[in-house]
Amino acid sequence: MIKANDLRKTVLRMVYAKNSGHISSCFSIAELVATLYNECNFDTNDKLILSKGHAVPILYAAMYAQGRLTDQQLDTFREVDSQLQGHPDMVRCKYIHATTGSLGQGLSIAIGHAMGMKLKKSPGTAYCIIGDGEAQEGQCMEALFYAGKQKVDNLTCFVDFNGYQSDIITDTNFYVNTLPKIADSLGWITSVIDGHDIHGIQRVLRIIPGPRLIILRTIKGKGLSFLEGKNCHGYVPTKEEYELGLKELA
Repeated sequence: MIKANDLRKTVLRMVYAKNSGHISSCFSIAELVATLYNECNFDTNDKLILSKGHAVPILYAAMYAQGRLTDQQLDTFREVDSQLQGHPDMVRCKYIHATTGSLGQGLSIAIGHAMGMKLKKSPGTAYCIIGDGEAQEGQCMEALFYAGKQKVDNLTCFVDFNGYQSDIITDTNFYVNTLPKIADSLGWITSVIDGHDIHGIQRVLRIIPGPRLIILRTIKGKGLSFLEGKNCHGYVPTKEEYELGLKELA
């Protein structure tokens, strides 16, 4: 059973060792990623598209927890020609389902995977994780319209509503009121839940059919006292903070 804080510790180790990465963006989706990797089968039918690709260390941490990546591979994070790039790279890492990095494209990719599954009569589900900032991009909105119209019912999109769009404070009203109403009107089944409540995430995963839009209220940097809820998008901890973080996540 993968635990969220174990994922956080692995991410902390990777980013601290390379002095580069996005800890806070990973930590806000740790419970979600732990739940997905515990509940879904990404080796066979299910697909996971991480549109907010800068948070890819949390996926590497999950793969490490499953025994699919070694300590030696983790140590190559963000190095030239490494399997573990700073954004998801499906060419280099066979466990990644989509190469992402340019924000706003992930939901469109996920729709393609979901529709492909339906054509093949596969029982799988396509899961997509997008950031709250990119959710306002035109391509995301067009994808919402398209998936609703096409009734892509094997698609689930999670919005990581963590309070910051990079280093800009998020418009709460849009994610709590406007976006759910838009999605509902387009035929999506929409929920706004606590993104750190694993039982709540498990419950919405059992809502069928879709498409499902799950807006997760999360905290950027969740789990570390010196990062929680702060403007810390690309922050790398000091040695003292690193040691403190390992204690707080124990």
